[in-house]
Amino acid sequence: MTANLLRLPSGSVVDGWHVSRELGNGGFAVVYLVEKNGKPYSLKVARHRDASGDDKQTHARMVREATTLLMLDHPNIIRHRGYGYAETGNMYVVLEYVDGWTLAEWKERKHPTIHEILRVFVKLASALSYMHERGVLHRDLKLVNVLIRKSDGEPIIIDFGCATYTLAEDLTEEGLPPGTERFRAPEQFKFLREHKNEHRARYAFKVADEIFAFGVMLYELLADSRPAEHRPRIALNNPMMPPPPVRGVNPRIPLALSELVERILSRDPSQRPVDTEALRRELEEHLERSGAEYMVPAHAPSEQWSSEPSGVGGPPVVPSNSPTPPKRASSALAAGAALVVVLAAAMTFWRVSGDLPSLPPPPHSSPPTTSPPDMSLPSPAPMVLPSAADVGQKEGSTVKMPTPEVSSQGRPTRVRNKVSAVECAALSLVAALATGCPSSQIRPESFTCPAGAVAAMEDELHWREADEFALTLDDRHDREGKIWFTPGSEVVGVVPKMKGHDRRQLEVAPPGTRFYGKAYYLSDKLGRADGPALVVRYDRVKLPGQDERPICFVVEGTAFAFKDGRVQGQNFNVGYVVDRWP
Repeated sequence: MTANLLRLPSGSVVDGWHVSRELGNGGFAVVYLVEKNGKPYSLKVARHRDASGDDKQTHARMVREATTLLMLDHPNIIRHRGYGYAETGNMYVVLEYVDGWTLAEWKERKHPTIHEILRVFVKLASALSYMHERGVLHRDLKLVNVLIRKSDGEPIIIDFGCATYTLAEDLTEEGLPPGTERFRAPEQFKFLREHKNEHRARYAFKVADEIFAFGVMLYELLADSRPAEHRPRIALNNPMMPPPPVRGVNPRIPLALSELVERILSRDPSQRPVDTEALRRELEEHLERSGAEYMVPAHAPSEQWSSEPSGVGGPPVVPSNSPTPPKRASSALAAGAALVVVLAAAMTFWRVSGDLPSLPPPPHSSPPTTSPPDMSLPSPAPMVLPSAADVGQKEGSTVKMPTPEVSSQGRPTRVRNKVSAVECAALSLVAALATGCPSSQIRPESFTCPAGAVAAMEDELHWREADEFALTLDDRHDREGKIWFTPGSEVVGVVPKMKGHDRRQLEVAPPGTRFYGKAYYLSDKLGRADGPALVVRYDRVKLPGQDERPICFVVEGTAFAFKDGRVQGQNFNVGYVVDRWP
């Protein structure tokens, strides 16, 4: 083992930290999963590069990273747990271990709503504001340097290898500070052009650069249906050509949000928010004003996972490089078409991807062969929602907010308006849930289990189709009794330690096995005789001491009550392995 290329084999020990495996490596360091006192950590060891021979600079970078992390203590910033030197003399830093997805992976696996994406970015802005108040600049914000922790969905900013702080010494002779080209602000490239003949010119990285990189991350999550995929993308930092508005690439994005992202990515730094605290406030205010159009996934799950071409087996897919959204049908035609679909389908399920106004059919699509229903039926009346604060209202919407009655004491009383079945069907899913429509639901799309999940279950987990396992559906609550589930929300289930597990489950899904998925609410369309159904679909699993693997596992249960868009169900149930759903 040389000092220039350090590799720690599994089982080796560094100052009491037991190495399990390598997590990743880069130009300046190698990161390992280690364990101490029964707890996992990340061990980052300075790597002396053969090509440059910059062992002093690499060491200096590790010292700077450790110094930077000692200055910070924030729930959304990776936490420092120690430092020292390996036997070879390489400096190391110990960090908390975050079991999570990168931002891009989270987007593809969990299909977050626009509201959920904004909520994550409000927390990231808060962490950056905290960091900047202490004179620290990250300088390498990008999708892979933010993890979403699987246990609670919290975003964590990681990798401070390029960070700097007030009065820190320069460690590079280059004109630009270290970073990733795609996330650099356009003024950095302008600086290089203007000072190309000045060898000593150094660009001073500023908060405005950090805000631009933040905007690139937000743009890519909103505009790109598959941000984790490695493929060429449009440059968002071209000094001469601004990117198309995010709404032009993805018509699901509300106009106000698109305009905010456009300002964050302005070619002129003075047009961006003045600092990250101002950015946080703007995002938070925007989040508080968000309405029903924010409560749907930024992209339909079928756009992200379907292997079928656009227009086959699902709604038309807007190409990620499309400069402008397709033209919409007029509001009158859209309303009529929606009513036709509702009546002809006899109140069939609404999908999450159908919450927004429908796009017109592709030019090549043929007209429907079924006869349209009698259009003399009355149009649904304007809907009344319980609270403007709950789902919001877009200007010009036909969905009307309630005017509550006021009691003699001046307190608003309960809105008395009742909702008909036709009115429920005409609502968007979010509005229907908020109104308490009994037929409303958030359901997963029909799917065939991906080949990778099938292989993992058969070859690695040794699961068989229709295997049944008992588990606590949401481990944040007690196993016994009924709990409230929010349709579309993430849940983490766990196999509890208890008597009664059969031998098969103890062998292949023992106590401590954790399931990751989402809860859904269905009416009795599954043919259940005992009323509405609560469905939890898990797509990932982690057995004790093993890596996480993809799966297809479904739990069906009775929903006992429905209130404020949530459903009540039993927290302990039996699920089964599936190869398709439903």
